[in-house]
Amino acid sequence: MSVKYRLELPSAARRDLKRLPRSVQWEIAYKYLPQIQSNPHGVGDYLVGALKGERSYHFGRKPEYRILYFVEDDLIIVTIVGTREGIYKRARRR
Repeated sequence: MSVKYRLELPSAARRDLKRLPRSVQWEIAYKYLPQIQSNPHGVGDYLVGALKGERSYHFGRKPEYRILYFVEDDLIIVTIVGTREGIYKRARRR
């Protein structure tokens, strides 16, 4: 039996998304978030250190983007969306 996951994009993640170029916003909304929602444990990499427990989904090149999220039962919560460099700088401040 497969689990149907709900995806939540809190206001901070929505703000992150709005700061990105429109073409990247579109890709995230219609390509990458659906991939994460359909298989959250299969597409993202586990993080370690300060971000232990979260997963990171990578895409793009120059700049490279990340979607950080965690899975709790049948709920996926996206915590940060942005460029690789920007995400890890912000994550250290949390």
